[in-house]
Amino acid sequence: MTRPYKQKIAGIITVTFLLCAELVLHSLQKGRQEKILDAALTTETKVTFLAFGDVNLGRKVGKRILSSDIDFPFRRFSIREDSADIVFANLESQISDQNGETGHPKFNLIFTAPPQAVTTLLHSGITLLSTANNHAVDYGIDALKETIDRLEQANIAFVGTSKDKENLYRPLIFRKNNIKFAIFGVTDFVNMTFKNWRDFVAVTDTVRLGSVIREIRDSVDVIILSYHGGVEYIDRPAKKVQEFADWAVHQGVDIFLGHHPHVTYGVIKKGKSIIIHSLGNFIFFQPQHYWTQRSYGVKFLITKKTSEISIEILNLIPVNVSMQTQRLTDSSEKQKLFKRTQQLSNIDLSAYWN
Repeated sequence: MTRPYKQKIAGIITVTFLLCAELVLHSLQKGRQEKILDAALTTETKVTFLAFGDVNLGRKVGKRILSSDIDFPFRRFSIREDSADIVFANLESQISDQNGETGHPKFNLIFTAPPQAVTTLLHSGITLLSTANNHAVDYGIDALKETIDRLEQANIAFVGTSKDKENLYRPLIFRKNNIKFAIFGVTDFVNMTFKNWRDFVAVTDTVRLGSVIREIRDSVDVIILSYHGGVEYIDRPAKKVQEFADWAVHQGVDIFLGHHPHVTYGVIKKGKSIIIHSLGNFIFFQPQHYWTQRSYGVKFLITKKTSEISIEILNLIPVNVSMQTQRLTDSSEKQKLFKRTQQLSNIDLSAYWN
């Protein structure tokens, strides 16, 4: 065999060996990638979402905040004890500078929190707010814009009001632990109707709201709707509220959170969705009614495995509501609140009552 021929044979063998080695390496790498991808697809991630009711930082509470007692309303209730990833509440007051005024001198239903209330919220542990409610424009459109500016400057997330009317009905979309959320906030009405106020406050417009919910449904994991409406102080949710909640779930809402009645109702399971027609008060001084002073927070657990999402309740947190809300510890009072809540629910709540 001639030398050139031997060299050709050796070259062919070398190339063949290298090709085989490359194929084996590629196969191993592909196997690793598939294992990594498979692990990623089967990884279970969780998010805890804690929801409370109405927070009014105006009136007498606002005066205490103005007197440099910044943490006054939350001093007796440490939200961080509950270790939730997201903490939500309805901000039932504007945040605006009214030269020391935190409530209208003649109209008790008109009030605002002072500018310092932004710091109060930052210290509280609340991470997400709805600003769509009947008090959204109490001191006018300029005060609403000031509220928006102050929340944005403090990096406090909120939904339901906007200075950009084109995006007013767009939800707040965010991702936590690889779970993608969309939250909407709407109200049935406002106390003071200024010109073009609907350009700044999202109302219960089923056409616009339904269109956006359906548009984003397949692109997010969890949709939450904060709704402000109904009748104050009544013992069970108004028919209109129940119908709207059912409509929202039918559109694709996973968690429906109601506000405005100032008293709590029950927990309703509808398919895979959870409805709470009213969360009542959280920070609100209304001593004239028994049930305005008794409320609860709800802690949800959202789990994502592969592409499947499950939502369950971890626990209900009974609270004693006032200017300084506390956890409700009296056993007889807790039992009264549990009995009322259970009667208005369609699931057994005994395992969740904290």
